[in-house]
Formats: sequence, structure tokens, C-alpha cells
Amino acid sequence: MQDKKMEVFESENLWASIFKMVVPALIAILVMLIYNMADMIFVGQTGETAQVAAVSVVGPVFNMIMAVAMLISGGGTVIISRDLGAKDTEHARMVSSLCIWSGIILGIMAGALIIAINNPLLKFLGATPDMEVYAKQYMLILAAGAPFLLVTNMLGQVLRAEGAVKEGLVGNLIGTMVNIVLDPIFILKLNMGVVGAAIATVIGNMVATIYYAYYMKEKAIVLNARPSNAMKKPLFIFSIMALGLPNAVGTLLSGFANSFANQLLSKYGSDAIAANAAAGRVNLIIVMILMGICMGAQPLMSYNYGAGHKKKLAGVIKRLIALTVSTGAVTAVLVIGMRSAVIALFLKDAAVASTAESILMILMISSPFLGFFYLGTNFLQATGKAMQATLISALQKGVLLIPSLFLLEYVFGFMGIRLAYVVADFGAIVISCIFMLVEWRKINVNGEYEVKTEKLNIKQVKLKKAI
Repeated sequence: MQDKKMEVFESENLWASIFKMVVPALIAILVMLIYNMADMIFVGQTGETAQVAAVSVVGPVFNMIMAVAMLISGGGTVIISRDLGAKDTEHARMVSSLCIWSGIILGIMAGALIIAINNPLLKFLGATPDMEVYAKQYMLILAAGAPFLLVTNMLGQVLRAEGAVKEGLVGNLIGTMVNIVLDPIFILKLNMGVVGAAIATVIGNMVATIYYAYYMKEKAIVLNARPSNAMKKPLFIFSIMALGLPNAVGTLLSGFANSFANQLLSKYGSDAIAANAAAGRVNLIIVMILMGICMGAQPLMSYNYGAGHKKKLAGVIKRLIALTVSTGAVTAVLVIGMRSAVIALFLKDAAVASTAESILMILMISSPFLGFFYLGTNFLQATGKAMQATLISALQKGVLLIPSLFLLEYVFGFMGIRLAYVVADFGAIVISCIFMLVEWRKINVNGEYEVKTEKLNIKQVKLKKAI
């Protein structure tokens, strides 16, 4: 079983290895897209724009929970994959157990904090009076289910570290299908609105968590939740989190940026927030697909780096560049062509839907090129350059984006808010490419040096024998 799972890492057919890792990850991403859109789509069927806006306003809270999940899973996936490449299974078992218990504890803490500060948090998120009640109901229920939301999303990523991409996909599918089945029942049939959407989300994550627990007990190679393993090096969690910082910082700062955007949008009314939210959800189709390609291939990069297969690592990078460029172009064309039909899933008001389409067209300027950004950050993580990857993520969602939001809104008004995202995206893409190229050159130089050293040693041996 173990040898079969590790074939994907050891294969010399790089395209086959990439697709074996990426295709299930992309399916999982598409499932996650549906999952992220489900609540807003079904809430949109109520015809109440204020409820759609409420789901959007609470979105950054969900981002905060996901940020903690990525903080653990991002580093855990890299280290476990690298350990398996180096044949250090004991260390991999310790890391996996530590990730799981940290996720449970941090999930409880995150949920308690959100509930404790819910009133000031809603004001910070930009909730307007007509949506405040809906937003509060939605947020408190999600906070109560935070441990399940966090652990499920964390485990869905960590499973890939030992080649269990199919099982990770199955868990995502189970949770999403439960959510999608319950959404229309709770939201529309029982007329529960956003309350029903939140309950369906929590139940879906609970079911997925149960499935992942079953996998670990019956099929896992190194993944486990034994407390004794976690307690061997409890402080190692900080090393895990250091590697997970890039994705976590990006997600967390994205939540803050969206909160600031909603604050700026609130003066244009809840319709503006709803239009912006619908356009953002459609834009996620491109963003998450490109993210999924790079994150799906990250264990492959980590394994080859840990095993010292530098030529294979370079080959994987070149193929991922070709894959992200072509995928970004194709998905952009599809999104632009189908924008009216997709936006209509979220919004029934024609005027608000038209505004959402205009916002979406602005986002299409930069979104198809984000594959370079995600490839750069995941490559840096895979090679252990956590600080550089974190810096790039912080630049995109914080240093570049947040000031741009206020500046461009002041200059261009409503549409300036979305122009800020385009400016920040291109800035981050350029910086990410520079960092990736610098690190790639270091790896190639080291590889050449090792070859030269090996040849020199052979010559020395021959010389000694001759003497």
C-alpha cells in the first residue's frame, strides 16, 4: 500500500505525476468552489439582497478560520512530504498528530473569540443596519462550528502529503454534498435563510471530519491523532506554522482587505456590497483553479526537493508554468463569456447584476495571471523558504492592497475599490516571479556544483590508484 501511494512521487514521467496530483486537487477545488458559492446561491434565491450582502460581510470571518487551517496544513503538508522523501516516517507521524491536535485546540479558541467579540466585529466587517441581524446569526453559527470547519479543511490538505489525494477529494465531496443537499431544505423549504445556510455548512464539515477520522484509523500511512506522538515535540508546531505562514497570511490579510472593502462599499449601500460579493465569487473560479494547480503539485515539489532530485524539481516547475498559463487563459475566456448567466445565480435584481458584471470585467485584467503568484509562493514553501513566501503573500493582500483600496476609492469612487485588487495582483505577481527565479537559479547552481564535485572526486580516486 505504501509503495503504491509513493509511486506518484518516484515516477520519471513528470506530466503523469503532476496530473495525478493536480487533477484530484482541481476536482477538490471545484467542489470547494461549489461549497463556497452554495450558501450565497441559495440565499440569493430568497430575493433578499440584504441576506446576500450579509453572507458576504461575514466572509472574512470564514477567511480567518481558513487562515488558521492553512497555517497548520501548509507547513504540515510540506514537512510530511519532505520527511517521506527522506524516509523519516517517525518524524512524519509526530508532525501529523501535532497538526491535528493543534487544529482542534485552535478551532475551539477561534470560535470562542468570534462569539465573545461578535458585536464590535460586525461593525468592523462593515455590516449595515438592514443586514446586521442576518450577519450576526450567520456568523455566530459558523463560530460555534469553527473546530469542525478548521480541522476538516486542514486534514483535506494534509492527506495529500502521503499521496492520499483520492481520499482527500472524497472527504471534500462528502462535506460539500451534505451542505448542498441541506441548503435548499433549510434555506428555502424551512424558510430559515442565512441561519439555515450556516447550519448546513457546519453539518457538512462535521460529516467530512468523521470521514477523515475513519481514513486515519483504517488506511493512513503516517497520519494519526495519537496524543503521545504530538507530545514528543509540542513546540515543533511553531516550525510547522512558519512554513504555513504564506498561505495563512494571504488568506488572513485577504479577509482584512475584504472587510475594509466592505466598509468602503457600505456608504454605497447593501446593493453595492451584494454586487461586489457576486463578482468576487465568480472571479474565484479562476483564482481557486490556479491556486489548486500549484497547491496540488506542492507535495511533488517538496518530495523531490527533500530527496535531492533537483533536475526533476526543475522539470516540475517548467511544466507547472505551462499549465498555469494555459489554464488561466482558457478559464478567463469562459468566465467572460458566461458572466451574465453565472451572476444571475446570485442576484435577481437586474440593476445590481449589471453592476456585478462591470466589477467582474475589471477583475479579469489580472486574475488569469495569478498562476505565477501561486506557483512562486508554493515553490518557495516547498524549498523551505517560508519567510520569502510569507513576505510575498503579505505584500499582495496587505502592503499593496489595503492602501490601494483607500487611495483608488478616493480617486475613482466605487470602481476604484476593485481596481485596487488589480494593482495589488500585478505587483505581487512580479515580485513572486523575481523571488522564484532567484531561488531556482540557486538550486540549479547547487546541482551543477554537486555534479562537478562528483566528477572531481572520481578523478582524484583514479589519480590515487594510478600513483
